[in-house]
Amino acid sequence: MKEKDMIQIKESITMPSEMTDTLTQNCMKSHRKHYRYSRYSKLCAVLISLLLIGAAGSTSLAAYNVYQEKQLAVFMDVGITQEEINVIGSELAQIPGVASYHFVSADEAWAEFKAEYLGDCAEDFDENPLADSFNYEVSIWLGANTQQVREQISQLDGVRRVTTIREANKLQETME
Repeated sequence: MKEKDMIQIKESITMPSEMTDTLTQNCMKSHRKHYRYSRYSKLCAVLISLLLIGAAGSTSLAAYNVYQEKQLAVFMDVGITQEEINVIGSELAQIPGVASYHFVSADEAWAEFKAEYLGDCAEDFDENPLADSFNYEVSIWLGANTQQVREQISQLDGVRRVTTIREANKLQETME
């Protein structure tokens, strides 16, 4: 309330003048204090909001990076033996930054592909067209340098290609 409004209210109230003066002074004091506190609290609220928005943005960016860049598919040479595949798995475990890895056989890759893209049309295939698509799905620790890990994996004997999920999705889009 403004001081002018307080004076009008004071004049319309019937009470002893000493009491109205005290009431007016107390109300104006609390109003001034409240106004300062209100301005300070608004500033704090804005700063807290900006921090929360920044934290949410960085969290979603981290989640985006985990999904897009921290998952690799490691494809091996055609004709490689199961023993050589196992050796590559052991070597993956030794690379700093590798959080986990999982071997996906050609049959698993074909089953996933059929379920996702072909449905009933898959019955037309007599053999697995993805017979050479066995791979390791590799998860990279969030703080690790994905590019460095990728380069180390690429140098392993028997590895023909290392891709990220984003690259795999782009490849699928161009094929469609």
